[in-house]
Amino acid sequence: MDLQLVVLVAAAQGVGLAVVQHADHGLAKAGADLINIAGNTGGTGAAQVTSLKNTGRAAEIGLAEVHQALCRTGLRQKVKLRCSGAHQTGSDVVKSALMGGDSFEFGTTALMMLKCVMAKNCNVKCPAGLTTNAEAFEGDPRALAQYLINVAHEVRGILASLGLKSLEEARGRTDLLQLLKHQNNVGQMDMNRMLAVQTERRIDDPVYLEANFEVDDALWEQVRPQLLAASAQTISIDYEQRLSNRNKTTGGQLAIDVERLLQHGMDPATAEKSPMIEVDDRGHRKLKPQTLRVNTLGAAGQSYGAFCNAGMVMHHKGTANDGVGKSQSGGIVAIVSPGGGERENALIGNFALFGATGGELFVEGQAGDRFCVRNSGATAVIEGVGDFGCEYMTNGAVLNLGRFGYGFCNGMSGGVAYQYDPEGLLEMFYSRDSVSLTDLSSADPLSAQHREAARTMLERHVHHTGSKRGRAILDNWEAEVAHFRYATPLALEDYQNYQHIVAKKSRKDLADEMAFAMVSHQLTKLKRAIQDREPLAGGAVPNPQAPDFEPATMYELVNTSAVLAIAQNVARDRLAKTMGKDAVVAPLSLDIAAQKLILTEDFTVLSKLSAFAKTALTSYSDEELAVLISDKRMRDYKRALFLRNVRLADGFGTFAWIEHQDQINRERLGAIPSLDELFAKASSAEIVKLAS
Repeated sequence: MDLQLVVLVAAAQGVGLAVVQHADHGLAKAGADLINIAGNTGGTGAAQVTSLKNTGRAAEIGLAEVHQALCRTGLRQKVKLRCSGAHQTGSDVVKSALMGGDSFEFGTTALMMLKCVMAKNCNVKCPAGLTTNAEAFEGDPRALAQYLINVAHEVRGILASLGLKSLEEARGRTDLLQLLKHQNNVGQMDMNRMLAVQTERRIDDPVYLEANFEVDDALWEQVRPQLLAASAQTISIDYEQRLSNRNKTTGGQLAIDVERLLQHGMDPATAEKSPMIEVDDRGHRKLKPQTLRVNTLGAAGQSYGAFCNAGMVMHHKGTANDGVGKSQSGGIVAIVSPGGGERENALIGNFALFGATGGELFVEGQAGDRFCVRNSGATAVIEGVGDFGCEYMTNGAVLNLGRFGYGFCNGMSGGVAYQYDPEGLLEMFYSRDSVSLTDLSSADPLSAQHREAARTMLERHVHHTGSKRGRAILDNWEAEVAHFRYATPLALEDYQNYQHIVAKKSRKDLADEMAFAMVSHQLTKLKRAIQDREPLAGGAVPNPQAPDFEPATMYELVNTSAVLAIAQNVARDRLAKTMGKDAVVAPLSLDIAAQKLILTEDFTVLSKLSAFAKTALTSYSDEELAVLISDKRMRDYKRALFLRNVRLADGFGTFAWIEHQDQINRERLGAIPSLDELFAKASSAEIVKLAS
């Protein structure tokens, strides 16, 4: 992974092109490796519709202007221009290259290949399951891969027709483009200057401000031989030189080097011998907890502790710029105060733990804005945040012991946030559209679990930072707990709590969703068996008298018979229409036709199966149906979390929420039947009739 300095430039966000041009000069001279040119197309679905419709200009204008300006000033060879202009086809890519682009973003179309329906509701509830409801996601990444391969093939064909060997040769060849003159062009703008061919001024032996990884290089020189020696119980390094703002991504390259060595550069005998290394059930090697410790001091630059991985402890005494723990997946990042400034002690900058999936962050001081934005699994304890703390969180846990700003938990759809609020001001600052607040001292079972989680996080914070504020609260916990509140995402309540479900859905909707879930479950098993050519239930034969024959196996076999019978009936009817009523259909042809209907999820088969499944739901009340749906969604949620394959997330709030909802469902309905058991509740007479 290249750790480049990436700078985003909204090239046409309502500003003059001259401003953009000068801005890009500055970025290139300041050491940027990559400049992103974005325009008025696309945009996050969490943005307001007015912003998407009324902001910016065409990205092509900015791309052409910036390319020409950098060519004139001798800076073009220094940077790559990444263009973001709603690329959809190979033709779009080639046009961007001809105007000066080096790399090309696919955002909207890539999402659509993953079954995004462009609901523009990403931060509230994603109907496709891409953002807020992972358990509902049914997309196939192979579709996206095939789409990009098709685009690449089209690009190659267009380049060949132009007599060009590569996109690099195409860069800046605006002489191959032609403007269309049309009477309806807006304002009759003269765009000829966009296509001016600008000769690139090249500088011999230029001196550039390149990315500096001297800290990580020095750390790796000490870590690598000790890991390969496979004898040390732990590795601890005190980096004595003070970090400064030029030391960016400290620890990031080290984390990547360690991961690369563990997975690819170390033989199995060495890994097995090392007391620092363990192997999980997937065969993935990782460092044991807190076995690699790096102590630093000073004023670290951006992204301190980025990509921190399992087993690492990045302990910093001093301050750190924006992006602390960005994309952290494991380990511990601890920032402690260098001394003084205990009241308003700002230690780290903005958007710490951006996109983190695991690990822990402890800061003995305050953070800037957007703390934990898009956190999806990390645990964090902080002593004050700015505006939009916990924004767009999808998982993880945050404990804030200090001040907070506006938009607290804005767009939060998962995880939990604990806030110390002795003055009762949180009501004026939190996002009511995204979360609900509950007193941590409440007597209900969910609050009891959250109290245990919050105290555990606080104890870890005091252990890793020695925080005086944390120690004072911990020593007086029984009294201080009354000053804490925790935020629960409304997305979880609306989607997974049965009371919310029954309040918002009609009985028809409830039955339709549950029947569809039952049918999808059966078809998924059959499709997997057909594709993998493996017998269902290990080839078991119905035998209720057998002592080891389980009811679940009987359900599975009966359900399979029903699904196959329905598919065969549909296939037989269609073959009869094609071949004639009196035609004899060979059993093999019928089986093949039925299998195709199952693999393609034929609409007629789905409709018949859905109607069949609904007969098993007639005895349930609306509220009981909502409980069944809640249980099904909770199972999907747990499976989605497991499939994320992130083993280094504490998930305090998520685990508490799951256990709480499961308990509520059990109390309301008792033993909750599985999807197989529900499907098998359809009358045996109907199954016999279908099978005949």
